[in-house]
Amino acid sequence: MRKYYTLITILIVTSLNAQELVLNIADDTGSTQNSDPANLFVSGSSIYFIADVRNDVTTGTDTGKELWLSNGTTMGTNFVKDIRVGTSSGSPNNFFEYNGNVYFTAFDGSSSDLWTTDGTETGTVKVDLFPGVNEAVQRPIELNGIMYMTGIVTPGDSNDLIAWNGTTASNANSVADDESILSTMAILNGKLYLYMSLSSDNQNDLTDAVASQDNIGVELYEFDPSTNLFSLVKDVAPGATFNSGAMEYRANNSGISNLTTLGSKVYFEADNALWETDGTELGTFEVAVASTQGISGVRDLFAWDGNLYFEGDDGNGDQLWKYDLTFDTVTNISNISGGANTDHDPSSYVAYDSYLYYKGKDAVDSNLHLFRTNGSTIEQAFSDVDLGSSNIVLLNNKLYFEADANDGSGDELYSFDPITLSVETFDATDTLSIYPNPSNYGVVNIKGNLINANYTIYDINGRNVAEGSITDNQIRHSLYSGVYILNISTDNNTKSFKLVVD
Repeated sequence: MRKYYTLITILIVTSLNAQELVLNIADDTGSTQNSDPANLFVSGSSIYFIADVRNDVTTGTDTGKELWLSNGTTMGTNFVKDIRVGTSSGSPNNFFEYNGNVYFTAFDGSSSDLWTTDGTETGTVKVDLFPGVNEAVQRPIELNGIMYMTGIVTPGDSNDLIAWNGTTASNANSVADDESILSTMAILNGKLYLYMSLSSDNQNDLTDAVASQDNIGVELYEFDPSTNLFSLVKDVAPGATFNSGAMEYRANNSGISNLTTLGSKVYFEADNALWETDGTELGTFEVAVASTQGISGVRDLFAWDGNLYFEGDDGNGDQLWKYDLTFDTVTNISNISGGANTDHDPSSYVAYDSYLYYKGKDAVDSNLHLFRTNGSTIEQAFSDVDLGSSNIVLLNNKLYFEADANDGSGDELYSFDPITLSVETFDATDTLSIYPNPSNYGVVNIKGNLINANYTIYDINGRNVAEGSITDNQIRHSLYSGVYILNISTDNNTKSFKLVVD
């Protein structure tokens, strides 16, 4: 399928046996069911995830959304434990690794607590940081050997900062000041940066000389582990609105999200715009080059190769943008336009082998497909596979994700081998073609402008089986019968073909 962008270049990606069903977990005989694998997390040589099972291939029972484990193979993909026994779901989430162990949060029917697993049923047990408390821990991040999480320490609280050393857990805040953390956290210069509120900064009364000065709201704070104290970095959305019914000032909130550390700054979204901070009030401001270009709807930030990638909209749909810190430039990489869909909606990034892989939409439909970028252009892996809402992970040089490959299996766990992906990038005025195909008598003829032309041939396992220079518009080979990928590179052209040898 040809993909047209506002760039001069046409990007076409094909794949040969690239996506592969790992296991049809919800294999309900006679009908298509979806196991909807989600919350994929890689530790060592395994992927931990949840799957929603109505009639799973391992237990034959309805277990709901529970814990599964895969080594990337069909035989090595197995049900681990029914945490919330019965058809209801334990819904394991917020996976993390700490001191060599895997942890996650799950609901056993009575409370949402921290659990640990070694991949076996007997080795999957509740940790329960605060017995009798519905902790609901989330947003884990490690700093100076301590695992920090948000959760409930005391009933009635919400989203406290928990400090845990693997044995003992406590409220990290050293003073009796109730905090409420509402975003993921980032680390910069040995401190945590958070979107949160403090009760002492939100009195909501009318007793101050400046009535709204104690109404900071939910804003950018830092946490210093050396003092165990929070302090306001900046009130990004200052001011408050008077609520006559409650006779109080209600603070404005900046809506910060996606805090991402890159270099000596933390970047984040605030009020739909791209911001940065160096940890000081004066050093916290909207990124000027993004603001000048009118980019809003900022989300899904990711730091890769010294640059910041994010979704943003300058009036031409939600696209993939790159902020180059060295040159202080913001560039629209995806440029999806001219089709039925103008939103690219990039998300779930994974870096591998000089590329950044992610989910996104093309100009044809609203499904999520697999894309990759080298930082300058985008390439689509395949158009007939719809990636689900789950994340993408990398294990043993393969990508794993939830997808519907239109093969009758439904939304299941699939793998993708980037080595089998071939890309053709060429000027629309200059084309290459090969004949005969299937090739026989050990000869492949090439039509086109072959200036300084070279070729590489790969088998279906991605192995290089032949390469060399092209002379007299011909490639002579001694390949066995089978299917191959032929990659031809010239001064003006790079193109790949599916080559069949009789």
